[in-house]
Amino acid sequence: MQRVGEPSREMGQWRDGGWHESAQRKEGREAMLTYALNRTVRESLYEQLYRALRFDIESGALGAGDRLPSKRAFAKHLGVSVVTVEGAYDQLVAEGYVRAVPRSGFYVQEIGPNLASFSRISTSAEVKVPLGDSSGAKSASCRPEARISGNDGVEKLEKLARKGAPFCIAHSEEGLAGVSPGAGRKWLADFTGATAPEGVFPYAAWARMLRRVLADESERTVLEASRPQGSPRLRAAIAAHLRGFRGMEVHPDQIVIGSGAQSLYGLLVQLLGRDLVYGVEDPGYPRLTRIYESNDVTVRPIALDGEGPALESLARAGVDVLHCTPSHQFPTGITVPVSRRRSLLEWAQSGVAAPKDGAAAGEAHGRSVKASSARPRYLIEDDFDCEFRMAGRPVPPLAALDGAGRVVYANTFSKTLGGAFRIGYMVLPEALAERFRDRLGFYACTVGALEQLTLARFMESGDYERHVNRQRTRYRRLLSALIDALAASSAGDHLHFANAGAGLHFLMEVRGVEGDERGGATFEERVARRAAIRGVRLAPLGRYRFTGCGAGWRRPAFMMSFSSVKEETIPEVVGIVSEAVMAEVGCRA
Repeated sequence: MQRVGEPSREMGQWRDGGWHESAQRKEGREAMLTYALNRTVRESLYEQLYRALRFDIESGALGAGDRLPSKRAFAKHLGVSVVTVEGAYDQLVAEGYVRAVPRSGFYVQEIGPNLASFSRISTSAEVKVPLGDSSGAKSASCRPEARISGNDGVEKLEKLARKGAPFCIAHSEEGLAGVSPGAGRKWLADFTGATAPEGVFPYAAWARMLRRVLADESERTVLEASRPQGSPRLRAAIAAHLRGFRGMEVHPDQIVIGSGAQSLYGLLVQLLGRDLVYGVEDPGYPRLTRIYESNDVTVRPIALDGEGPALESLARAGVDVLHCTPSHQFPTGITVPVSRRRSLLEWAQSGVAAPKDGAAAGEAHGRSVKASSARPRYLIEDDFDCEFRMAGRPVPPLAALDGAGRVVYANTFSKTLGGAFRIGYMVLPEALAERFRDRLGFYACTVGALEQLTLARFMESGDYERHVNRQRTRYRRLLSALIDALAASSAGDHLHFANAGAGLHFLMEVRGVEGDERGGATFEERVARRAAIRGVRLAPLGRYRFTGCGAGWRRPAFMMSFSSVKEETIPEVVGIVSEAVMAEVGCRA
């Protein structure tokens, strides 16, 4: 794509919390950016425009505070539809490059440390997004706003409320999905994520591919012990998928396959070291903490603010490894903007480089003080439901921006193929991949060769992509119907939906009340109990917080994992939820 012209500095600046117009703009002359968009290539026009604007922001051609042209005027200038410009702007907003100011326009954000020299991905290179809408027509109108109501539907599900207040902290075993009381009960609807959605696994296509594997492969190949990092064929298929869908340039030798993320995290602790301090997001996934603690490492909670892991909390905790979910935080749904992503990368890259294998006393049981003080830092990026972003293109992962070898990327096929499908993988930086082969190469892969070969063929054939596309369409329809019904319910005026459309869960906040405690239970817990009596299982946000309660964010909220909800039950389910909320709101009146 060819860029024509230079961005004008005559558009004004965002300073001191306000827009300061230039003299020329006040005179009515609106500066314009010009880009040459190619209508003959497969990539949509909105994606081309998004990449061009992102490149100019990252290169500094468009500086922090610069105002982008109005959508209508920009569309007319480029000879494209307003939807095209809207789609590009919305994607930039979602990733944190641009800020939408109501009744004012779109302004370039400060994007943090310049890490261009470390980047592994070029913003000018085409990235195939096989799971998204290539037209951008439907997803283009998803913009941030504080509340979704009425029949707005999917077109406004991406309208995020970015609040900067820290989350209140408390801990409960109830936060363990599938462990809390009543986990074996048949629920009308289960919003905790503990229940796998029906009909997710593509049985017919999988059976067909399995028969092909059995027909084509030798008995020795099918029954042989798996290599330590897994099947080369499956690793190559995963590398191709990540290149096309997530913009990651990954060699198959960097990939390690295992039976779900939980087993891989145990290997990762062995690889990185038990002497490091591991940080987990707060609120976060309680089972993750237990996994790390069971591997005899120190775990500390890292508080969140409106943009993800708070840098102040990260500094105070003194952690060496941060486990985070930047594309869609669990359970709050926050998408970490690019400025915070760069700050996290800067934090990781500022750690002391790890000593080469065999060169440090740290390999021995008794580590010297000098060796133990040389502590590298790593980010473990959990990209658990990236395939199901409902609007626009997927947000680039941290791993695609990391050129210093400090990000470990982890994902599974559980969200796309079902919870019972226990195949996960992690992508190691090259140095860690070499260390894995040296130190842990004696392990056999925990996934059988037959399953790996079948999955490899499933991905190579395009069946996996087609399956995910179908599921994504289904989830988009389900989410739209659920949000519309909740907004139109008797409790609609009290409900606020944050981060809907970023993945398979969103945050439902209850306005007008505080997280008070009465009768030994918080507002969240009382609502959840009322709903549970009638067969709807809610997930209070308090179940995902750790110890100690701060003075910040106290609004009651529920993590709404909607993938297992049946569309035909939505009216009844919403009726139960709204009545439970209004009953407790009424108790406070």
